[in-house]
Amino acid sequence: MQGHYISKGNATMSVKKNYLYNLLYQVLVMILPLITVPYVSRVLLPQGVGTYAYTASIVSYFSLLGILGIDTYGNKLIAMTRDDKRKMSENFISLYLLQLMLTFASLTAYVLIVLFFVKQDQSIALIQTISLLGTVIDCSWFFFGIEQFKKIVTRNIVIKLLSLAAIFLFVKNPSDLPVYTLIMCLSVFLSALIMWFYLKGRIMIVRVNFHQIMHHLKPSIVYFIPGIALEVYFVLNKTMIGIFSNNSEVGIFDYADKIRMMALSVVTSLGTVMLPRMAHTFAVGQLGKAKDYLLKSLDFSTFLAIPLMFGVAGIAEEFIPWYMGDHFLKSIVVLVILAPTIVLMAWSGVFGTQYLLPLGKMKAYTTSVYAGAIVNFFVNLMMIRPFGSIGASFGTLAAEIAVTLVQLYFVRELIPFRRLFPRTLYYLMAGFVMFLLIRMVGSAMGSSIVTTGVQVFLGCIIYFSIILVKEYVKHDGMIYHEIGKTIQRFRRRR
Repeated sequence: MQGHYISKGNATMSVKKNYLYNLLYQVLVMILPLITVPYVSRVLLPQGVGTYAYTASIVSYFSLLGILGIDTYGNKLIAMTRDDKRKMSENFISLYLLQLMLTFASLTAYVLIVLFFVKQDQSIALIQTISLLGTVIDCSWFFFGIEQFKKIVTRNIVIKLLSLAAIFLFVKNPSDLPVYTLIMCLSVFLSALIMWFYLKGRIMIVRVNFHQIMHHLKPSIVYFIPGIALEVYFVLNKTMIGIFSNNSEVGIFDYADKIRMMALSVVTSLGTVMLPRMAHTFAVGQLGKAKDYLLKSLDFSTFLAIPLMFGVAGIAEEFIPWYMGDHFLKSIVVLVILAPTIVLMAWSGVFGTQYLLPLGKMKAYTTSVYAGAIVNFFVNLMMIRPFGSIGASFGTLAAEIAVTLVQLYFVRELIPFRRLFPRTLYYLMAGFVMFLLIRMVGSAMGSSIVTTGVQVFLGCIIYFSIILVKEYVKHDGMIYHEIGKTIQRFRRRR
């Protein structure tokens, strides 16, 4: 009966609804930095911003070692067994006990290394320990597995708003870097802690033995291996800039990267929603439905990612000066170089997160991310010392190209690219027209918040108008069909 209840509850949770919940959070994630980044960049300056980003990059390696792929593996495993409450409970308890052992060992190693080997920025590095404690108690992968996105979103919204208030109240000058670090780390810890209150009633208390716990170690390592590579080209940039250049260059790269990730989050939120849904669909043998999900997801991701790419590149020159201040002008070039990765990561998110991972094609997925990591490492090695943050941005772009090309090879027989190519080409044409328009507006109006607002507004109008006219003429396309469905629902209600 309990398992039936879980299945019925999940049946009512549509992909669209989950996407909207996750998108709501991602919008908040975008809005809050829009408020905090201009303030923090002017208060802490590139040096302070870079010191925080550099120490956070070191912590992330230990967090990765501690979680050991359990977040992704656990998400998939819970999704596959969510119709059987007892089995799901056994999996959760045994997986979390494994996570507890691993993360505690990682936490201990980090503290010892900081105490005995780190001299510069040691106090900031020690404060970062709190975010590692958040990894120790994190169980959000369980809620992703049962597709309870509403609770995760609600938690994150509350914590983000409290963090925002704390930053403005307590961070006033560059010497407040420890306070800023404490606020950011506490937000991670509290976000993880709150989820435990939602577990009541969702799992059964069952006994598990050591063998059951260790049974999950090997598959977790399988998911951990590509995680290492992902960490390399998501975080190693900042670590290598800190080693081969300086903390100010870390800050310049980090804040340009934050803007890119704000834009990208609109697209990647779909992948977060689709992973458990795709895993469950494959598990019950509905391969036709899974392929349909994949094609629609790829089309939707491309439809959103292309204008975001052109938009970010188009507004950068006028946006950065008023938004982050004159100390971050170099971020303009970094952001323009990083902009194409929005499309590349949108595609690799569909191929990897929504197909290769749910279907268990770990060798293919691992190959792709290791290709990206290797390319990123060597490009960084050659370019960071002479070019700093700009060199690291080329490393990131090269890495994303490598990942996408390898994943395209592995999914070439599944996805009818000939059918998708004309639509992608039209999105690119519409995006390029939008780019030309917003560059004209920027050149005419100069750097100001008004300019950015006008650029974004007109860019959206131009892009979506071009796509809508094309789909209306052809009587085909994603927007055309969604508008048709909405009209039909409205008529039925009347």
